[in-house]
Amino acid sequence: MLLAVVFGVVDSVIKGNGGGIRSAIGNMSAPWLLLPFAVATIAGSRRVLHGAWIGLVVSVVALASFYFANTVVLQLGPHPWLVDLGLTVEGGKRFFVLALITGPVFGGLGAWWTNSRSLFAPLLVAALFVLEPGVAVLYGAPGTGIVWLAEILVGLLGALLVIGLSRRPNIN
Repeated sequence: MLLAVVFGVVDSVIKGNGGGIRSAIGNMSAPWLLLPFAVATIAGSRRVLHGAWIGLVVSVVALASFYFANTVVLQLGPHPWLVDLGLTVEGGKRFFVLALITGPVFGGLGAWWTNSRSLFAPLLVAALFVLEPGVAVLYGAPGTGIVWLAEILVGLLGALLVIGLSRRPNIN
């Protein structure tokens, strides 16, 4: 869970209260989908339902940490802290709803991959990094070319790494 808390706080701090590169990095979705996949995998979850549960908890904890940190990062004005927390959580309601779906899906996918070692799961996650910038452009989402290019490169390098590791012989 510590990883989820750190992830949420760091993403909030990176995103900050402005625009530009920091905002573009903080607004990337693919890392938020990688998180439940990776934690379920790291946890060694072998059952898909267990991985889905891990993914759900990790996603909600990371989001709660993100919005908790936002109360400091965003400088919302002269309100009591609880009002600031309410404002940030209200602004992110849809992301909590989405996390109720994506957390279990990607946590379950991570658990499934722990058993199957199929190339499908990690390549799907890598594809999210490659495809997200294109989707962002289609929907007119704010971003910067350099951040999108870096995200595509991370996805491609991730895919190459997965393929390369899958071709290594097993030495018993």
